[in-house]
Amino acid sequence: MAIKQPSVKRGWLFWHQWIGVIACVGMVLWGLSGASHPIMSRLQPVPKQFMPPLAPVDLSQVVSLPVLLQQQAITQFQHISLVQLDGQAYYRVALPDAVRYFSVVNGAERANAERDAAISLANYYSGRDASSVRTVEVVTDFAPDYHPVNRLLPVWRVAYASDDGLRAYVDTEQSRLATLVDDRRAFLTKVFQFGHNWSFLQACSTLQLAVATLVLLLILASAITGIILYIKQRKTAPYRLKRWGLQWWHREFGLWVSSLILLLASTGLLHLWMSDMQQRRSPVQTAFVSDSAALSADAWSQLANGQVLKLDIYGRGATLFWQIIPAKAGTQGLPSAQVAAMHQHHAGMAAAPAAPVLWLTGPHTVTALTPEAYATAWLTHIANTAQPDIASVQWVTAFANEYGFIFKRLPVLKVQTTQAQHARFYLEPATGALAARVDDSDGLEGFMFAYLHKWSFQSVSKDVRDVLAIVAALAVSLTGLLGAYLFARKRS
Repeated sequence: MAIKQPSVKRGWLFWHQWIGVIACVGMVLWGLSGASHPIMSRLQPVPKQFMPPLAPVDLSQVVSLPVLLQQQAITQFQHISLVQLDGQAYYRVALPDAVRYFSVVNGAERANAERDAAISLANYYSGRDASSVRTVEVVTDFAPDYHPVNRLLPVWRVAYASDDGLRAYVDTEQSRLATLVDDRRAFLTKVFQFGHNWSFLQACSTLQLAVATLVLLLILASAITGIILYIKQRKTAPYRLKRWGLQWWHREFGLWVSSLILLLASTGLLHLWMSDMQQRRSPVQTAFVSDSAALSADAWSQLANGQVLKLDIYGRGATLFWQIIPAKAGTQGLPSAQVAAMHQHHAGMAAAPAAPVLWLTGPHTVTALTPEAYATAWLTHIANTAQPDIASVQWVTAFANEYGFIFKRLPVLKVQTTQAQHARFYLEPATGALAARVDDSDGLEGFMFAYLHKWSFQSVSKDVRDVLAIVAALAVSLTGLLGAYLFARKRS
């Protein structure tokens, strides 16, 4: 027996209409901003170079680093690396309060070298020249133009005097590009942040989370009540609505779109809460001061004995970690310009493994480290873990699976532990930084968000994925707008 229309009106139709009119605000904002994301990624400025500017340096023929530190009366440092600047190699010595550059040939210090290095890297990656540089400044906090998604701090911001307003953000410590931004990209990012992340509420993160959660729940409720209403009216609606064009379209079109709404809203809600939980985790401090005396002449003579592409030294007190990438290893597996990951032609890069060599030294010791030994030492000396429960350690030299290009750093070590939820740590031996910490719940959520929300199926052409994502997002917005229009027309 068919359900009488008045009872339906008083029940599911009433709730669907009133929940839907509020939910449509979120449907439109999230739908339109979601449709803009594939377009935004395609309008990302493309770097002219993708790999860091590296050249072989024969450490057996350069100025001894321990002698140099002693001559310069440098008693403590945070990080030492080899960098290329204007075709010459320098020791980049990061101190607690400054960064100094010394020629590896004669030990002479270069004035204003950190600023010069930032400009040189920005020109290298952007393809611009120094004459068009407008401003150069250090960025120590994330800002509207440089979002937390870029992860790397501190970086240098090099802005160019050009019609497109291009600015390059570069990490001088590892000679890598954080991102390229122009006026068009910045505008689209603001639009996306406004509609998708609700940046207009970011002054109060708790309110932002609460409002977004409420609207997502209303969207889910609207879709569910719509499906129930469709089922309850399946016998009478086709005849009753055949002369009401928009109502018929809203009903039929909305049924198919509701599955998309349930999928996107539920995964979006899960991502929202998981991201908030991850942000509340206590950060692991990895920037420590090391004693220059720990960098002994004996250690240097043993390790500085051939051509290398990269050298990084850092530590804590008298314990120093070394990462050396021999010249024979090549640049494959090193951190390429990450904005390029959005472009199809970059998909196959950085696939071959790099071959970093890891060492642990003290004032009188030199110890070769396996990846497992490095992970144990890192968790002991940096993370202050008394008994690391390590199940396995392996090099990661390409972005894939749960360690995507959003994490920026390569090569890293994946440290699988036996801790709760099989926590795994992604460590960057070049800097000692914790690139990512992922457990089972993070991994599951990341998988669901990547494949069910963003549709990042590698087996499907990026063009096809982008078209499907845009159509789906616009369909969600259209359904919400159509429902809001019918609601307003009925009460006018």
